[in-house]
Amino acid sequence: MSAVLIYISLPAEPTIAEMPDKMVLYMELDGGLDDLPEEINFLDPFSVNNFTVRDFIDALEHAKTDKRVKGIYAKMRKGTYSLAHIQEIRQGLKNFRESGKFAYIYSTSFADGLGAYYFASAFDEIWMQPMGVLAITGINAEVPFFAQALEKIGVETDFYQREDYKTAYESFTNSQISPENKEMTQRLVRNIAESLQEEIAQDREITATDFKTLVDRGLFVDYEALDAGLVDFVSYEDEIITKINVALTGKKKPDQNIYVNFNSYIHSLKADNPFIPSPKLVENSHKPSVALIYAVGAIIDTDDNMAHASKVNMTNDGTAAADEISKALYEAGDDPNIVSIVLRVNSPGGSPVASETILRAVEQARKKGKKVYVSMGPAAASGGYWIAANADRIFALPTTLTGSIGVLGGKVSLNGLWKKVGINWERIGWGQNSAMWSMNSKFSKSEAERMNTMLDNIYINFLDRVSKGRGIPVSDLRKIAGGRVWLGKTALELGLVDELGSLNDTLDYAAREAGLKNRYDINIRIMPKPLTPLEQFISLLEGQASAGQSISVLSKLIQNHVGDLNSLIVTAHPDEYTVYQPIKVQ
Repeated sequence: MSAVLIYISLPAEPTIAEMPDKMVLYMELDGGLDDLPEEINFLDPFSVNNFTVRDFIDALEHAKTDKRVKGIYAKMRKGTYSLAHIQEIRQGLKNFRESGKFAYIYSTSFADGLGAYYFASAFDEIWMQPMGVLAITGINAEVPFFAQALEKIGVETDFYQREDYKTAYESFTNSQISPENKEMTQRLVRNIAESLQEEIAQDREITATDFKTLVDRGLFVDYEALDAGLVDFVSYEDEIITKINVALTGKKKPDQNIYVNFNSYIHSLKADNPFIPSPKLVENSHKPSVALIYAVGAIIDTDDNMAHASKVNMTNDGTAAADEISKALYEAGDDPNIVSIVLRVNSPGGSPVASETILRAVEQARKKGKKVYVSMGPAAASGGYWIAANADRIFALPTTLTGSIGVLGGKVSLNGLWKKVGINWERIGWGQNSAMWSMNSKFSKSEAERMNTMLDNIYINFLDRVSKGRGIPVSDLRKIAGGRVWLGKTALELGLVDELGSLNDTLDYAAREAGLKNRYDINIRIMPKPLTPLEQFISLLEGQASAGQSISVLSKLIQNHVGDLNSLIVTAHPDEYTVYQPIKVQ
């Protein structure tokens, strides 16, 4: 068979050598950062501009000591970030500013609420366009309750919970909020508000009381925001660019471009191979290694729907597959070159069985002499806390949602709905509880007894595992369990976590425990090793059964005849970033 020649069009990213000697890093803050890269797009499989929070923060840390980087110019656009991720990025920005380099942020309006302004307050200058508005209207939690609507259409709910604060299904079972849910939600809102109020007030050099007064006003037009000290300048984008240009070059319009897109800068820090989708990690045989394993998304046994793509990063499609995560933990436990494991958890929970699979792998790794440290992201609740409970040390961010030590389960009955639309179901079964999971009836007495036995067993074992892992007597643990959700800051006070800190703080701790200074003295090995975009593309091709055998054959051709990534012939085109003039971004 003749060789196959593949031409691939990829964005050209500047290498370190091609970067200007004097530059300003330009950021477009439009959301989308997460712990894992976005799932590869089958229609655009070589779009490699999917960075993680860690990529972002590590690049900031490198820029702090990069003599060519003089400052940061950020532009805030529409988009959302989780509050905990904002806290990690803010920490990175403040660390960057310790170098004395500037960090300015600009937006036509800061109208997306308190979270967006919380992000902006980490910069040393906040600029807003005339006629813009700034909204810091506070924190508002609204929960819908569908019980009456479901009743009208003939849908009955049949759910059970352990215990009163495990209220995830309450929207379907109640017509209004329960006292327990109201108490917990009020506490979470209050704790989040206190954290943001304290930090923003410190950033803007006002008292927390004065900032609360501003929050109570809520919305500010341009001159009001300036008078209140919420922004530093009300001006146009060309004026902030002129200020930067003059400060760096003495000219309003420099002879050479000084702006480099932050994404390009991240790319420049990667390995020379442009297909590697992660920051450059220099393997040094003389350095000990720390395994970094991600558990991100709902915890399930295995990702059957994306069996090939799940190998990219324990699935990056919103699920954390226990078989992949536990396998990585076992491999790390057996590897003599790995001194410890950092498990990054960002999960609202999921299957207790899958969570137990991961917990067992954590225990086995520890028995083999590996220290296991947990870094909690935006959420490590329910099953997310289950898998973390036995770690040697747990780090959480101040606004991490954690705990939720409880369990719930049940089903809905559509029997009333079928009657309303004239559909009759006939049942023929064998076994007293054969219709236990049928959605055409509620649980019978014997089915409900079996359901509650299962939930009791899960809850008792959840308490037992947390009690042993955290050294908290079950009698005391029940007082903070019962399905209650806590912020990381409160979880620290309750003994559910050991320390407040980011993923990098956790990696630094792992390095120090290994007798080293910080994470730069260790090899950080992401396990399983992330696939390159080409490998991801091949996996996707192999998984497209509906496309016929020709797709599978094509994937084999790529493997057999293209072979090594370096054998690809790449036609590169300059990457274009749409930015309003007069700024030109490399």
